[in-house]
Amino acid sequence: MTRVLVAAWVGSTNLGDELVFAGLRRKLVARGVAVAALSVDPRGTAATHGVQALDHRDLGGLVHAVGEADAVVFGGGGLLQDETSLLNLPYHLSRLQVARRRHTPFAVVGVGAGRLDTRLGRALVRRGLRSAVAVSARDTASARLLGEVGVEGVRVSADLALALDPPPVQPADRLVACLRPWSAGRKRVPAGLRADTTPPAVVHAAARGLDEAASATGLPVHLVALQADRDDAFHRRVAERMRTPATTASPSLAGVLVEVARSRAVVAMRYHGGIGAVLGGRPCVLVGYAPKVDALAGELGPGGALLPWSAEGMTGVAGALGGVMRHADAVVEARERLRARERGNDAVLDELLATGGGGRVPS
Repeated sequence: MTRVLVAAWVGSTNLGDELVFAGLRRKLVARGVAVAALSVDPRGTAATHGVQALDHRDLGGLVHAVGEADAVVFGGGGLLQDETSLLNLPYHLSRLQVARRRHTPFAVVGVGAGRLDTRLGRALVRRGLRSAVAVSARDTASARLLGEVGVEGVRVSADLALALDPPPVQPADRLVACLRPWSAGRKRVPAGLRADTTPPAVVHAAARGLDEAASATGLPVHLVALQADRDDAFHRRVAERMRTPATTASPSLAGVLVEVARSRAVVAMRYHGGIGAVLGGRPCVLVGYAPKVDALAGELGPGGALLPWSAEGMTGVAGALGGVMRHADAVVEARERLRARERGNDAVLDELLATGGGGRVPS
């Protein structure tokens, strides 16, 4: 059996990253591949995804696992950026350096790129991705940026989470909001280790914007945390300042897509809150804290709107919802288009498996 090692951000509390890995794992298992993954939480990853999981901090284990693997998959997700931490790129790209040294073929699958603001960051990405069997990016902006950095032959695909099945649920009479704490400026400490520094004015504006949306639509607000250890406390701060009652939830990986889709519309700052809206076919207002959110909003036509992540932007939620809620059909059309584009990731995997010596390509 062909053995593939996945190098990404797996096993964290961020359900978006877990959805990405779930989509990738589905593709690899369908090809008869034995999957192993580097993980922040090896025991949890093994239990949740049914794969071999290795501690991401174990350098010796990494070197051994790469040597034992027939191929390495780098991705998916937003691995190629130097915005959140100066440590991000050296951490992730070190896995590809090991693959080159062990002569293990690798491919870059469904990644997001950006922001890449530093000369060093761009150089690290250019050198890190050289000799990849193939590279696919999850949106046009990421592919363009990688090309500007000097990575050749990048294909435009879509986020690997779109390989998952649309949740089979009917709309419910509520608005779902997936927000996240404020995160501004590059830091040495990774985002997951920082305290919530969201300015009070932004919290008040989020509460006011959701209040106005509830009043305008006649629908209650349901706040869904995609990273419970960060988002849930922030959601409660917002809910405490709302005039209208709001409920909160911190779903598991198994339930998060259903939780998001059980709505009439979605307000999402979390990128994979937006992906959940797309899979569910729900109109969506996206709050643009990062280029990936802007890129997703651009795919949705009249079924999506984009607001800036600011106090002024958050007060525009009601008006933005009024413009998208009649256009669920446009989101369904976007979903089918994006899911077709996402299948470009299959071609990259098939090329990698052919180079790596096997794997059953499903008919």
